[in-house]
Amino acid sequence: MDYITQQKQFDTMKWFDSVKAGEDQCGSYPFCINCNKDEENPCARAMEKQTGKRIRIALILRRA
Repeated sequence: MDYITQQKQFDTMKWFDSVKAGEDQCGSYPFCINCNKDEENPCARAMEKQTGKRIRIALILRRA
């Protein structure tokens, strides 16, 4: 799963949890300790840091 897809899932989860709790839940999850809100897709990246699982992107290089 890529960062954008995972971030959308986290955003949906945070929204529903926030409505249920009656307050913003951003920063309340265990992986939030690793969050850097200045990064793109901060929740997805924080979870990656928490679990140690990396998203790999393959590059194909062509030689001339």
